[in-house]
Amino acid sequence: MMGKKQLFHIIWTTYQEYPVWDKNGNWQKLVDAYTVLQDHHINCNLSHELPAGYINKSSREERLLLNEKSMAQLKLDIEKVCWKNGDRIIDGLEIKMLSVNESKVEILAFSPTESITQKISRLKSITSSLLRSKYPEEFFGKGTWGKGFWYSNIFNKEDLAVSIIKNHCQ
Repeated sequence: MMGKKQLFHIIWTTYQEYPVWDKNGNWQKLVDAYTVLQDHHINCNLSHELPAGYINKSSREERLLLNEKSMAQLKLDIEKVCWKNGDRIIDGLEIKMLSVNESKVEILAFSPTESITQKISRLKSITSSLLRSKYPEEFFGKGTWGKGFWYSNIFNKEDLAVSIIKNHCQ
């Protein structure tokens, strides 16, 4: 039996982009959002702590950047795979926000806690394969996603948390 669904804020980056937990990155908007969440006494558990300060180092030249058509396709693919019965493992990841830009995917979704890492790992794997098959010339022989992903499990005031995160991070 599945447990109660909880709100998760999930971010993964493209190949060679700085992940959330790397102080070389530029994730200040995320820090600002989580400062506001704290101000509103919204409790969360982060998979990786946010660095005290980011250096905002220039992005690596070899990083993978998604173009407009890849970003649009990726959004469609994620939405489709997350539908109820869209995939046997991801099954019904309930999306509240989906944002895709040239170097990251950001999702707010409800999921049972015990299966979130499996669902996101699967989602990264499926979307990488789908992009490769749809645009082989752009994704042939390259890594699509960076290693791992960052997530926050949000325990209370979920509607307010969704609003704050949408406000700061999109």
